[in-house]
Formats: sequence, C-alpha cells, structure tokens
Amino acid sequence: MIARETRRPDRKRKSRSAALAVAALGFGGLLAACGSTSASSTTTSTAPSNSTSGSSAGLAQAQQIVNTAMAPPPWQGPTAKVDTSHLSGKSVWIVNLTEEIPALNEWAAVAQADLQRAHVNVQICDAKGTPEGITSCLQQAIAAKPAVLVALALDTTYIHSYIQQADAAGIKVITAQTGTPGTPQGTGAVAEVTFNYPEVGKILGAWFAASSKCTGYPQIITSTSSRQPSAAEVAGMQQELAQACPNSKPLPVVNSLIPDWGTTLASTTRSLLTANPNLKYMLPLYDGMTIYMVPAIQQMGLSSKVQVGSFNATPVVMQNELAKPSALAADVGGPNQWYGDALADETFRVLAGATVVPSENVPLRLFTRANVNSINVNANESTWYGSVNYNCNYDKLWGMSCN
Repeated sequence: MIARETRRPDRKRKSRSAALAVAALGFGGLLAACGSTSASSTTTSTAPSNSTSGSSAGLAQAQQIVNTAMAPPPWQGPTAKVDTSHLSGKSVWIVNLTEEIPALNEWAAVAQADLQRAHVNVQICDAKGTPEGITSCLQQAIAAKPAVLVALALDTTYIHSYIQQADAAGIKVITAQTGTPGTPQGTGAVAEVTFNYPEVGKILGAWFAASSKCTGYPQIITSTSSRQPSAAEVAGMQQELAQACPNSKPLPVVNSLIPDWGTTLASTTRSLLTANPNLKYMLPLYDGMTIYMVPAIQQMGLSSKVQVGSFNATPVVMQNELAKPSALAADVGGPNQWYGDALADETFRVLAGATVVPSENVPLRLFTRANVNSINVNANESTWYGSVNYNCNYDKLWGMSCN
C-alpha cells in the first residue's frame, strides 16, 4: 500500500533542500499528458503580427500590471466561516501526483496538518509520478470510501472515469492545480483549488511588454507534461501580448517535456538564440527550466543581452539566479503554505456540507531585480509575500485558535 497516514509538519516549516528543488518545477497537473511522447514540439502563437511597437495605452496598462504584481499581496480569501467542530472521525484521501516534488509534498502536508487539527483522518497516497501509481492510488482511495478525495495535480481528463466511480460511491472529489480557478465544469468534481495560471501568464506577458517596450517578441517555452496549467499560462501570456503589443510578430511556442529538461533544454536554448540573434526575451513557463537555460545563456556570453522571465519562485532559483547576476530577470511566485491552507479550507467546506468557494484567491507576486532585495531569499519563502497572516485568517474561518 502506498498510502501514508499521520504527518504533522510545522505550518511554518522551512523549505526543502536545493537538491530536490529542481523537481519543484511545474506546479500542478504534472502528469497531464500521461500518454504523450517525450519529443519536443512547437505550436504557433495566435497573436497578430507585423511591427515591433506596442500601443501607448497597452504599455501603460502592462506597466500597471507589473507594478501591482510586484507589491506584497493583500488577503482576498474567503470570508464565510465553516463549522469544523463536528468533523471528527471523517476521512479524506489526498492522491498526490508525487511526493518527490517539494511543492506538492508541501501542499499535501500543510493540508493534512490543518485537517488533522479538526480530528479528520487523512491518508496521503503517493502516485510516484506514474500512470500506474495514479491508478493504484485512486483505486485504493475509492475502495476506502472516504468522505472526500482530493486529486492533487492530476489531469482531469486522465482521471475522469475515477471521478465518476468516486461519485457513484458517494465520495466527493476536489481537484487541485488544474490551472484555472472556478467551480469545475464537466469533470464531476465539486470544487477546484489552484493557482491562477492565466494570471501568471498575464503578469509575465506584461513584464515583457513593459521591459522591452514591445521590441520583438518573447520566446515562450511550454511543457505539455503539465498540459492543463501550461495551456492556461500560455493563453494568459498570448492574450496580454496581443493587447499590449498588437503589432509584434509572434514566435512559435517551443515545447519541452519535463523528462527532457536536463538533457535538451540547454541545447534548445543555444539553438534558439543562434537561429534568432535578435531574440532578447525568453519565457519558460516554470523556473526549474531556467536551471538548464541560464547557464547556456551565460556560456554564450549573452547574460547581459537576454532576459528570462518564469514562474514558481523556487527558492534555489531565487537564491542562485534572481538574487545574483544572471539572465533570470523576473520570477512570479505563489506561496506554497498559503496554498496548503486554501486546499484544507475547501476540503473543510465539502466535509461540512457548506457552500464551496469558486476560488480561494491564493495570491501571486512578481519578483524582479527591482524588488528582490526587499525580501530575504534565504528565509522561509512564506516571508516573501508580505505581512498577511493567512494562517490566522484561515484559523478564524475554521473556529480555531491562531497558531
């Protein structure tokens, strides 16, 4: 049996080691394309073409998006309380794509610890990042007949039949990190908790526009290994670029699957820069990709010319790239412990039969060379997102004492 039971981490514990950080690479839906090939491919952007300048209104709006995203985020989470006093003895299974990815491990651990404070029994099943593991965990979960099954970072298309089986067995399913906040439509799940990937893309698109004044077009590098959130993030980028830089000529979107990052991303980076000497901006979707790209850019002597923007604000990347001289110039992050609390909040609501919230509004923050020195990149990453006491805010909603 793969499931693990009791684990009570400190809600403010330190991030895991840099040795694992490279795996924190694509938040959510990380085995989305379980049947996809490992070969890289390209897709064509749909933004308009011809020219290299943006509209003044579009650039002004892009700069405003950047300014807002760089500030510490406010609390915009739920306000409705949920009665957790009668949930003792209820059971929850969290089927986690893989416990080897620090972010996913942290999300599940924080949610588990929160739920256990209300004496909810929580099982975490590690799917080990494989289709076989996902199938095994889901089968175990359905056989155990918990009140709630949380599908963490699992592609909803791939697991659709299991959601149907769970529903038939009276098990409520919550999906997590599929990319776009909102009440799930057509999946059979009752709730979704995710970072806002279209907003991530919008922020990165706006950062490019504001930084480059729409000179040229950024090279977007996606990863269909995380199909659902990746598609959402790319769409957010392209929509913002089309608005801010309506006359810029788009470049084909390059794809790199997660298993190929260590073996092909460096050469892909060199090939793209060699083929397009005028390329000055690259937007890999997840900052784990930059671990391979930034050294390649440096080796070509282009660190002062090429700027990279990405998502995740992984501690090792923030410490070794953004906080030091490198090609990485922008990294959007989402607070992982805050997200774990949000996942617990939605689970509490489903367990209690309360109305679910369409979005927990877990925030994002843009880090650039202009504000990275305002945080301590070596401190717990929860300190990077300002002074909001999200732990206490959630505790108050749950009728618990703040800790």
